[in-house]
Order: sequence, then structure tokens, then C-alpha cells
Amino acid sequence: HTVVLFEKSPKIGGILRYGIPDFKLPKTVIDRRLAQMESEGVRFETGVVIGEDISARYLRNMFDVVLLTMGAGEPRDLKVPGRELEGIHFAMEYLTLSNRYIGGEIGEESTISAKDKTVLVIGGGDTGADCVGTANRQGASKIYQFEIMPKPREWEKDWNPSWPDWPRILRTSTSHEEGCERRWSILTKSFSERDGAVGKGLFAQVDWEKAAGRRGAPPEIDGSGFELNVDLVLLAMGFVHVEHSRLISDLGLSLDDRGNIKTDEYATSEKGIYAAGDAFTGASLVVRAIYHGRRAAESIDRYLR
Repeated sequence: HTVVLFEKSPKIGGILRYGIPDFKLPKTVIDRRLAQMESEGVRFETGVVIGEDISARYLRNMFDVVLLTMGAGEPRDLKVPGRELEGIHFAMEYLTLSNRYIGGEIGEESTISAKDKTVLVIGGGDTGADCVGTANRQGASKIYQFEIMPKPREWEKDWNPSWPDWPRILRTSTSHEEGCERRWSILTKSFSERDGAVGKGLFAQVDWEKAAGRRGAPPEIDGSGFELNVDLVLLAMGFVHVEHSRLISDLGLSLDDRGNIKTDEYATSEKGIYAAGDAFTGASLVVRAIYHGRRAAESIDRYLR
């Protein structure tokens, strides 16, 4: 089959290129695979926003099948007073600008710099760790990482205590080892201004034992409130679902209860339109996206034959 890939960014790679830092994934790995794909006949078109530069109608008319792999682009926001202050950013905005600068696409003045700043990363996952590592490399004076969930148990043995499920155990990355103060069961309540930007945050400890059987946020521990002076806040709390863009509405796609593209064997509700990766599963790991990409290709091949 003839394959054309449209990408809105200047370069191909998505989260691998623009979301994951070089110290974790050298971009030469991506470029090597892209060169292989190009030699196999895949055509890449960059800087194209589907739904704006190219319409959904054009896709339907020009291609026998359309596969949507735009990821879970809608970040989970933090709805607290002061969220709108300058200096509070989504993690992916911060990481993307850093990766674009390192890749030579933009100048350093266009990045969000952590140099000489007290940085707070909210969210305890892999993206949060990437923010910690990037802020360390930019020369942050102090880095905190807060997570609302309780601290996972420490586990140093080489077998999975939760098999066959993914174990919820404490993971310390090289980014954390480079310098970071981590705290768990921390609720972010508000932010306040200093000199026209974020300057302070108000937080409290929550009690997860008392949260058992309750709906909503866990209760605060009386007297646990505290303030923290901050210069830069990075929100790394995951993604809620695929971005509900004009393309999805123009194609008339059905969504599931979580807001992701609804599929059946990778086929969407519209004939000839397929979806794979985080666009239909929600945010997950790269290896899972690769798996679904391969399975979707098999499903499309069967459809075309």
C-alpha cells in the first residue's frame, strides 16, 4: 500500500521527539527509524494541521483509508485559584520548547527557562520526572515534585509483587537522583502572585486512609496546610483524552465514555476511518502505541483486501 503521513509539527516523531528529553531518548534513534521508513516508501508531510490546512473531506476523497494517531493531546488541568498566573505551564509545553531548542528549531529565548528558579512539578509520573531532569539541566536552584497520591511502597526485589498487574511501587529515576525533593499526598489549593507572576503556592496534606469508600478528593489533615515560594510551576498530571479537534467533529466520529475515539478492531464509527495508539486508548506507554500501530495496520490491510 502507498502510505502518506501528515504531521503538524516541523519534524516527525510526536511525543518521542518533542515530549521526551534527549537525555532519555536520543533523537538519532528516531531519525534512524524514519530513514528506514522513508526508504521503504513512506511519504512524510510536516507542518500540516489536518482539519485546517487539509480538510476532512479532502482526506476522504484522496485516500482509501485514514488512520488517526494524534495521541491523547488534552492535558489534565489544575482548577485552583491563581492557575492563570504567569509562570504556570503544562509540562508538555515546557518539554516541547526545550526539545525544539535542543533540536535547533527555536532560540533559547523562546524556551521556558528554569535557570536559578525554584521549580515545582505537580504530578509524580514519567512526564514529571522528565520535567525534573530538564529543570536540573537548565540550572534550577531548587526542584520540588508533589503528588496527590500516597507514596508507593518501596520494593527492591527482582520479581513483581502484583503480578500479573503492573506493580505500584516507588520508582526513582536518574532525574530524581540528580536533585529533587519529592512529596506525596499533597493537595494543591491555590497560587498567589509576586511581581506579576506566580510566587507562592498553598498546599495541604491529605489522608488517604480516611478516603476509603468516599467519593471525590481525600480529606485534608487538620493543621497540615503550608506555603511554598515558587518561581515556575509545571503541571504533569497526565492527559484526559484525545483533543476534541475540528477534524474529529468534521469526520463525525463517535467517542467513548472517557472522551477517546470509539473503535472496534481499530475501525471507528465512520467507514474507512481508523484510530490507533493513545487517540483511542487514552495516554499510555510508547510500547503500547507501537503494538496498536502494528495491529491497526493489519486491520487496515484486511479491510483493503
